[in-house]
Amino acid sequence: MMLMSGLGLLSAGALAAPSAQASPTRPQAPRGPLPAEPAGAAPALLFFDEFDGEAGSAPDPAKWQVATARETIKNPVFWDRPENMGQYRDDRNHVFVDGNSNLVIRATRNDDGKYVSGKVQSPWRGGIGTTWEARIKLNCLTAGCWPAWWLSNNDDPKVGGEIDLMEWYGNGEWPSGTTVHANPWGTSYATHPYPVDSDWHTWRVTWNEQGLYFWQDYAPGKKPYFEVPAFSIEEWPFNNPGYTMFPVLNLAVAGSGGGDPAGGDYPAEMLVDWVRVF
Repeated sequence: MMLMSGLGLLSAGALAAPSAQASPTRPQAPRGPLPAEPAGAAPALLFFDEFDGEAGSAPDPAKWQVATARETIKNPVFWDRPENMGQYRDDRNHVFVDGNSNLVIRATRNDDGKYVSGKVQSPWRGGIGTTWEARIKLNCLTAGCWPAWWLSNNDDPKVGGEIDLMEWYGNGEWPSGTTVHANPWGTSYATHPYPVDSDWHTWRVTWNEQGLYFWQDYAPGKKPYFEVPAFSIEEWPFNNPGYTMFPVLNLAVAGSGGGDPAGGDYPAEMLVDWVRVF
């Protein structure tokens, strides 16, 4: 979810958002070896959350920081302007655990016509040689909504890097799918349109020395629907020594990706059953 923005606010720590949304174009068919399937026992989890808290409670603050405001956009188009975008809030109406082992991120329309929703990111970071996945249900495929499951890096504003495992756009113009951004400006990327629906799905990426491999509903032997070989796009940062990323989940309203929310059905929700990294 590239934003070309200044800083948004988190309830703990600062949220650094990367760059502008690029117009999708599909890269050349990548080549390279598929990642080896793990054998035997399940791999040890490096980070996980099953969202097993009490109904109505906040997500675990040791694992998640909740945004308190929407990012401001540099050179905004109409729906990116602060007066037209929905805002993020850290409250239990918009970001909460439902008591059924789900994180709920909810978007609402207030009586004054303003929109509020939520975003979480983790302080935990992982590097190359990892697999990241989340099980997600989107009850928010409506005009104005912009849900995403992604990985970010905010160490150096000149380097950046972002992995959008799943993104859906309520503007009615951009195809849903998966995008890898190599810089913070939206000028070096690889993208792959992929259908997104309202069923439960697991979205996975394996990040290794050979590149990035993406699956929906992974099963042993299943081939990835999208592969991005290492260094196949300019300014590739993902093999840099010490480079790490952190997970982000959000449901935005409006913005360039959401578009006009007036015709949408609200409240709308993004449900997350679990997040795992190994």
